[in-house]
Amino acid sequence: MPYVKLGENDEVETTSVELYYEVHGPENAPAIMFIGGWASYHWIWFRQIPMISKKYRCIVFDNRGAGRSSKPDYPYTIKMMADDTVGLLEVLGIEKAHILGISMGGLIAQQVALSYPERLRSLIIVSSHFGGPNQVHMDDRTMACLIAVPTETISAEEARDMRYQATFSPGFLQENKDILEQIEKWIAKYPAPIYAQVHQSSATGAFNSEKELGRITAPTLVIHGTADKAVPTGNAELIVKKIPGAKKALIEDAAHFCIIEKYGEFNNIVLDFVDGIEKG
Repeated sequence: MPYVKLGENDEVETTSVELYYEVHGPENAPAIMFIGGWASYHWIWFRQIPMISKKYRCIVFDNRGAGRSSKPDYPYTIKMMADDTVGLLEVLGIEKAHILGISMGGLIAQQVALSYPERLRSLIIVSSHFGGPNQVHMDDRTMACLIAVPTETISAEEARDMRYQATFSPGFLQENKDILEQIEKWIAKYPAPIYAQVHQSSATGAFNSEKELGRITAPTLVIHGTADKAVPTGNAELIVKKIPGAKKALIEDAAHFCIIEKYGEFNNIVLDFVDGIEKG
């Protein structure tokens, strides 16, 4: 199982951390770096890697605080996790990559583009926002569902179902019980401790790139589901307006995890965009 220890490399400024990662696809193909969201780890790309790795070198990894990576108990920042991302590229000897991030991973991807513009072949932001007070915030009911935990009156199963209601569409929840069971197994195998979830949440809450996005020069694609309640779809348009030349792709009736719900459409959108970049 591949791990890399960062914080001992002068090329990239980062605090000491050990990251778990996997590389799939042709060794000499252009690389796509997939960055996961809050409290999740590399399992979330299970519907992307089999298809996209047929053509591109795909790197998936666990952010600090999640999966099999280190879970240090001190405050995290999005810049810290962007440094982790580029530190991994450095160790793998990848000069440039297509950087793709979902949700919190979309914030990390933005920071990589701002701090390390020379490292990007392109930028793909999925189900995300630019932070700060001017983003489109989720409503109170969705927030309550997203942070649901077991209590004296709410069972563990009910709390789980509430969290799913915030991130998946009703139709998907009704028709994909087997997928949800598999997701539960993945989550239970490497659970993120509460303190690490809090550190990731605090990093997300402190992030605000709104005034800096105009500096991004990489070809950019913003992908969002039209039924996303956790990060409302209006955020996609806000980002597109801030990044010069950015393009937008909306996936109809998909919720926050459009990468899972409408994976075929999502994968084709990504491949069409990356193919276009590679063909010049």
